[in-house]
Amino acid sequence: MRRRRLIGFLASVVAAAVFGGLAQAEPGAATTPPAPNPVVTVSSTDTSQQLLAKAASVTPAPRQIAWQKEGLTGFIHFGPNTYTGSEVGSGTESPDLLQPVNLDTDQWMADFKNAGFTKVIMVAKHHDGMLMFPSAYSSYGIAAGSWLGGKGDLVKSFTDSAHRYGIKVGLYLSPADLHENQAGGRFGNGSAAVSAVIPSQGAGSGPTFTVTADDYNRYYMNTLYELLTRYGTIDEVWFDGYDPTGGRQPYDVHDWYRMVRTLQPTAVMFGPDVRWAGNENGSARSSEWSVVPQTGVADADGPRSPTFGETATDIASDAQLTTASSYLAWSPAECDARLENGWFWHPNQPPKSLDALTSMYYASVGRNCQLLLDVPPDRTGRFDAADEARLAEFGQWIRTTFATDLAAGAAASNDTGTTASAGNAPANAVDGDYATAWQPTATTGSLVVDLGASRTVDIVQVQEDIQIGQRVESFAVDAWNGSSWQQVANATTIGYKRLIRLATPVSTSRIRLRITGSRALPPAISSVSLYDDGRSADLALGRAASQSSSTQPGGDAAHGVDGNTDGVFTDGSVTHTGADANAWWQVDLGSSRPIGDIALWNRTDCCADRLTDYWVLVSDTPFAAGLTPQQQALQPGVWSSHRTSQAASPTTLTAGRTGRYVRVQLSGTGYLSLAEAQVFAPAYDFTLSASQPMASVPAGTSTVSTVSTVLSSGASATAALSASGLPAGATAAFSPASVATGGSSTLTVQTAASTPPGDYLVTVTAATPQITRTAQITLSVVAAGPVVSGGVYELRTGTQALDVPALSTAAGTRLAVWTRNGGANQRWTATADSAGGYVLRNVNSGLCADVFGGSTAAGAAVDQWTCSGSSNQAWRLAASGSGYVLTARSSGLALSADGAADGATVTQHAVPQATVWTLVKVG
Repeated sequence: MRRRRLIGFLASVVAAAVFGGLAQAEPGAATTPPAPNPVVTVSSTDTSQQLLAKAASVTPAPRQIAWQKEGLTGFIHFGPNTYTGSEVGSGTESPDLLQPVNLDTDQWMADFKNAGFTKVIMVAKHHDGMLMFPSAYSSYGIAAGSWLGGKGDLVKSFTDSAHRYGIKVGLYLSPADLHENQAGGRFGNGSAAVSAVIPSQGAGSGPTFTVTADDYNRYYMNTLYELLTRYGTIDEVWFDGYDPTGGRQPYDVHDWYRMVRTLQPTAVMFGPDVRWAGNENGSARSSEWSVVPQTGVADADGPRSPTFGETATDIASDAQLTTASSYLAWSPAECDARLENGWFWHPNQPPKSLDALTSMYYASVGRNCQLLLDVPPDRTGRFDAADEARLAEFGQWIRTTFATDLAAGAAASNDTGTTASAGNAPANAVDGDYATAWQPTATTGSLVVDLGASRTVDIVQVQEDIQIGQRVESFAVDAWNGSSWQQVANATTIGYKRLIRLATPVSTSRIRLRITGSRALPPAISSVSLYDDGRSADLALGRAASQSSSTQPGGDAAHGVDGNTDGVFTDGSVTHTGADANAWWQVDLGSSRPIGDIALWNRTDCCADRLTDYWVLVSDTPFAAGLTPQQQALQPGVWSSHRTSQAASPTTLTAGRTGRYVRVQLSGTGYLSLAEAQVFAPAYDFTLSASQPMASVPAGTSTVSTVSTVLSSGASATAALSASGLPAGATAAFSPASVATGGSSTLTVQTAASTPPGDYLVTVTAATPQITRTAQITLSVVAAGPVVSGGVYELRTGTQALDVPALSTAAGTRLAVWTRNGGANQRWTATADSAGGYVLRNVNSGLCADVFGGSTAAGAAVDQWTCSGSSNQAWRLAASGSGYVLTARSSGLALSADGAADGATVTQHAVPQATVWTLVKVG
């Protein structure tokens, strides 16, 4: 696994410290933002209040603001590792390995764009050192291989497609290089730094750079120059700090940054402009500041590192604003993550679930971070079909969830005791324009959004106007319950965007945003948005909870149903048992309730791996004491689901049953911690009915019932249909076999000749993932009587009948089978003859079923012909299962359909191949 480390201040870099600016006076209005001030110097004499004021006045450069607004960026890893199964490589792989025979970079861009991504970064060189573009400075690249006869340029294909689809371009050029680290290579070879001009082989009319650099830095800058000058506008340049060699090679990063700023001045860089969030899980901190204490140089384009590291839980809170740092810099977080388990494609590597991606979205974009999601092409150069489908689902979820802002255009006002600064009225927070903002005159204040009528809200989005900085330290959200305000959420930082997913939806006509703390200066709130994602109410919220033990102070069982899903133990909202055998936690819903989905929220601070290999159990009665989860699952009336992988935030599973007690239990010995367990009623409901079939059904015949569903609430779902309680020998078939709730189906019950007479109560079931409904019909089976001479019958096989096509009355018309329609051309008068057989005369034409020409050959046609009493028109009936086999007396061969499709002709065949006909008396 690669670690994403920001390149720090390296000894080889020599750069002058540039004074970054002091805390500046507050502008008269948030709509007239100050000039960018991305780096502010910390003085050794600064007081805590002065440091807070400086932090509040650090503001981003325009390129950083544009970057923050992108929200979603795609990542592409393709190279030798795609073919070898490695994640890092060795630097000795052959370029001939790369054979993307179905390369489709347009597919990459179309899929990312459809999912809402606005930028994609491609790895132009990974740590193995193989270049994905032709270079004048190396023969180790895709252009040295056999693909496309050595003319391959994957970067060009990528950038051409990106520009064609209106997608911003990012390029990743690994500083580490295992190929150049080989014997005789340029990486870490101890060469002297000499004066040189970049590019070494001429820049044409482009700018040049005079540097003092060793062999590898000159090589690196030459390839970087190629990338920055060949492929049009580049919007982000990614410098990965991972070095598998252990730091053998110093990097002249100041010259690299200078080159990017000159050749691509609007591009952000991973390093001086944006930073790693500290993990590869796509998750930001619960308090993610974009203003970070740093050491290094004050130059906005100089190398700096976070004073308190990159992976610590707290790197930028008020407590970290001390004179131990040299500078305060605008350094927003980038949350990188993988759709699959690896950065590169490997066989049989499924994508993350949609639940995992939605959790990742809330934990990154929803916490002031840009999500950088890797989707690796396969060996042919295309996205795997499963990855493509999951990416499309993710995009659809984003579009659906955030389609309607309930606060857009609503009436907004200052709460009692709050006044707004000039030009920054409450209406600015709901006008849909990020460039305007509501700003209280103090560091605290409250804004009321009046929706005009009761609306269901379960997602709150708040944005600061980062043009004047990031200032909010804490806030809360309240809902009006008709007589008073009730707090429904609280959090710490906001930044560019904060998404709060309420523990349970609220129905309210008014929402209040309370800013309860800000750094030194008044904050500016650019937008307040409200959404309803259609979730049901949380049945577990505030209910009685218990657990196997409570030995950890602050780990009460009640924390699992307190509505706080942030997963941070120190925030006082995580359960914690002792190291128990089969540790468990459970909630009592108070009464048996219909349960749709159960959502489990894992810890996010640490120790998330503890919630692995666990069971979720539901029961109407209390769980027996002392049983393992495997034993609990076998108890009568207990529903169970065994989960072997680590729980996410959330992991959602569908129970689709009623229950009062919901338990989470570990398979072995260990600590059990939960941030929250939510139990939701079904998100929809429907009714089911089935029409009563005919009063009596002779054994060996069939009957039908119309099965109807009616959607009574929520969105439509697919219901699978089944029937139980059938008598012996009877079968049930539904057409269609499943319906969207609100649709109907035809149930055909086919009895057998051997089905015992009697009344049977048949249960019809319609089952969706969350709800099961039943209806009942009475099936009355009567004894099958003999074929009555002179009776009128339909000769049925399944849903079809023996048919004279097109109502023909012409002699010689071949008989066929056709879907039963009750027509006279499907009805036959059966008249007994003296030899024990029957003559079948068609009611419509008056002609008889006849073996053409009296043939005795298998496969001879059966048609209708003028009734003659000859043996080729006489048919013997032999009982067979639920019907009869009809054989021609003239040949001894059986009346048989030559297929199941409507219009299949009828011929005579040997008895083992015969069609079994059910003779249903209709007259």
